Amino acid sequence: MERRKFLGMGAGMMAVLAAAPSMLMATNYREKLPAVWKIKNDEKAKGEDMAGVNKAIKEIFGTDKVEEGKVNLKAPAIAENGAVVPVTIKADGAKKIALLQTADPEAVVAIFDVPERGIPNYSVRIKMQQTGHVVAVALIDGKVYKADKVVKVTVGGCGG
Repeated sequence: MERRKFLGMGAGMMAVLAAAPSMLMATNYREKLPAVWKIKNDEKAKGEDMAGVNKAIKEIFGTDKVEEGKVNLKAPAIAENGAVVPVTIKADGAKKIALLQTADPEAVVAIFDVPERGIPNYSVRIKMQQTGHVVAVALIDGKVYKADKVVKVTVGGCGG
């Protein structure tokens, strides 16, 4: 290979690598929406009260008008260990996805911005103290959609 071609390829790769970090920047929602992370679930409700989750949805997406559908949430019906509950969210066309739950004091688990041409397919493991609802919410074509699943926890995830 000629030296000039090799150096030209190296310069092209450097340009791509220099642009990559700006394309892959994540939004720090702890700074952008600090009030969302302070929304609490009612601990006395034993994972059944959706008030904290509903309040968080309104804060994150700016509306409380949420429709069922277009979001595929996969979580186990029974989690043998609440410390590692596998959750998968798929929402074709989503621009933003939030994962929430009612089993712990904090309602919000995670918020994802889906990059342009990104594939909104996320798999995470979450902690759940007790049986409760896992809720995935997505912004798709200007509307907010959700999926909800009750996960029964047999062994506590937070020291139980």
